[in-house]
Amino acid sequence: MTQLPVRLPTPLSRLVAVAAGERLLLLGGLDGRNHTSAGVLALSPATGMADVVGGLAQPTHDAGGAVLGGKAVVIGGGVTASSDAAQALAPAGGTATVVGHLPQPRSDLAVATDGTTAYVVGGYTGSAELPDVLATADGRSFRVVVRLAETVRYPAAVVVGGTLWVLGGEHDGRPTADIQRVDLATGSARVAGRLPAPLAHAAAVVLGGSVLLVGGADGPVHERTVGRFDPATAAVTPVGALPVPLSDAAVAVLGDSAYVVGGETTGAAGAVTTVDTVERLRWG
Repeated sequence: MTQLPVRLPTPLSRLVAVAAGERLLLLGGLDGRNHTSAGVLALSPATGMADVVGGLAQPTHDAGGAVLGGKAVVIGGGVTASSDAAQALAPAGGTATVVGHLPQPRSDLAVATDGTTAYVVGGYTGSAELPDVLATADGRSFRVVVRLAETVRYPAAVVVGGTLWVLGGEHDGRPTADIQRVDLATGSARVAGRLPAPLAHAAAVVLGGSVLLVGGADGPVHERTVGRFDPATAAVTPVGALPVPLSDAAVAVLGDSAYVVGGETTGAAGAVTTVDTVERLRWG
């Protein structure tokens, strides 16, 4: 794990990051003053520059995102209330437009993609946790593909082959250690394993052929562990550590590296602090 010599223009957490050519697009999020952002930044790991390149149609945090049909799509999230909007913009930036709507408002979700289809996992309407996993190929229309075995908010999720793995999250207001296996071909879902400890607000990526689980929190305790998830055994083993305990970071893969952008950590006197750092993770 290497901390890059770059800082975001402002501390950010609960943002979306997607790869766009040789840059990362960073979309929305919460700043250090707990304000929801409509900003779109382009981060170049090669140059160390992070520049404002556009804006969202609606500010949002705790959303999910993917590249679909050549556009960056931000799904759900919200400000003071959960949103049903899907917003899209070109990889070069510009002003996003609302291109679609979820069946109901949904924040605190995760999005996992197989390269052509994005799966919207978990989340919260503002009053209830949602069991439906939704699929979209364009951000315009969404279909239900399966119901989770256990409703979750703030999960980590990744697609490996034809299987969607949902790692941890919050269930009924508490972090869970459950690992859910969703067969996308049959539409079946079950709890298939357990994390070493309850964990929410983490991120999962596929890098170098391995699934890595990054950071997270167990209630007020932030985690610094980078774990490797083995789909064959549904088990997670520690393989590294972040420089500081971190939750709610955006994580995206660009080339041979995963980039951990922003997030929240425990600051002075136990207060939650939003960070402006960018870490590079290489594996394999």
